[in-house]
Amino acid sequence: MENQDILDFANMVFSMEYGSIDFEELYPKAYAKQCCHIPVHHMIEEGGKIQALLDIYPVTLNLSGSDMSIRAAYIGTVAVHPRHRGKGYMTELMQRAERDAREKGFDLMLVDGDRHRYRSYGFEKAGVKYSFNVRLGNIWHRCRELYPKEALCAPKYSFEELDEDSAYVPALFDLYRRRNVTARTRENFFLCLKSNLAATYAVLADGHLAGYINLSGDEKNILEFALEECALIPRMLCDFMEGMGLNEIGISVGMDETEKLEQLEGASDYYNLSMSHQMKLLKPDKVLEFLTAWKEKYDMRVINVDKIKQLWREVETDDREKISLFTTSRCFMEMQKGENSVLKGIPSGWLPLPFFLPDGDAF
Repeated sequence: MENQDILDFANMVFSMEYGSIDFEELYPKAYAKQCCHIPVHHMIEEGGKIQALLDIYPVTLNLSGSDMSIRAAYIGTVAVHPRHRGKGYMTELMQRAERDAREKGFDLMLVDGDRHRYRSYGFEKAGVKYSFNVRLGNIWHRCRELYPKEALCAPKYSFEELDEDSAYVPALFDLYRRRNVTARTRENFFLCLKSNLAATYAVLADGHLAGYINLSGDEKNILEFALEECALIPRMLCDFMEGMGLNEIGISVGMDETEKLEQLEGASDYYNLSMSHQMKLLKPDKVLEFLTAWKEKYDMRVINVDKIKQLWREVETDDREKISLFTTSRCFMEMQKGENSVLKGIPSGWLPLPFFLPDGDAF
C-alpha cells in the first residue's frame, strides 16, 4: 500500500469526525514527505482498501548528561472506517503493534491524550504536566513587583516568526537540548515545532537571540518555550502577550522544569495538574531506572533509588497501575491513607516520578 493511500484514508476518517484534516500539514514530524517512511503502518484491508489503521512512530528519550536512553513506540493515527467499526479491528491492530514493538526491542509504548478505551489495551496514565493560566493584567502586576520601574518603560523583548530555513534554528535546538530529557534530533526539531499548526517565534533581546516560543495555531496556548534567563520569564511573557494582542494565554510545562514553574506560579492566575501521556511498559525495570535517574536530575532532595525499586517489586498491583501510582498525582492520594498506604515509608517528594514530553513529540 502506498504512503499516499494511507494518508488519504487517515485524512478521510478523521475529517468525518473533526472537519477537514491534513495529516501531512498537521503532523509533519511523522508525515512530511521526508519523514513518511518512518512510521510503521499496521493495517487491515478488505477488497484492496484500507478499513483500519494504526501507526507506530519510534521515539528515543535521552537523559541529558548521560548515556541513558529508552525507546518508545508511539501509537498514533488510530482510525477505523465508520462502516467497519465494532468488528474488533482495533483490538487486532493493537495486538499486532505490541508484538511488533516487543520484537523490535522497544522499552515502552505511548499514546497521547486521555482516552479511557486504551486501558483495555493495558495502558495507564503516566506523567504530570502543569497547565498555567496567565492574564496580561496579572503578569503586569507581577512585573512591577519583580523589576525596577525604569526597566518597564519600554519593551525589552521583540519576536520574530520563524520558518525552518531561519538562521536561528540551530541555536534554538541547542536551547531545547538543555532539557533534562530530549526526544528530538536536529533533523526533526523544527518539524516537531510545526505540529498541530503551531508557530514558532524567536525571542530577541537587543537583537540577540534569547529564547523561543512555540504558540498553538489558535493562539490560545504556549505549547513550549525556552529563555536564557529564567528570572525574566514574566517580563518576556508580558512583552509577548502585548505584542500579539493577547489578554490571556495557557502555558504547559513539565514537573521537572523547576525554574519555569517557580516563575510561572507567581505570574499566573491559577494552574492545574493534568496527565501527560498514557504508557504501557514492555521493560518495566529499565523504564523505572530511567525515570528515577530523571528525577535525580532536578530534585535537590536525596532520592533513594534502591528504595523505590524495592517498593516497585513489593506493590501488589500490575505494571500499568504502578506506572500511574508512581508517576501521577495518584501518589498523593495514596499517601493520605497513612498506615494502609502501599507507599507507606516513602518520604514526601520522592514521588511522583517525572514523565513529560511537549506536544510536538507526539503525533
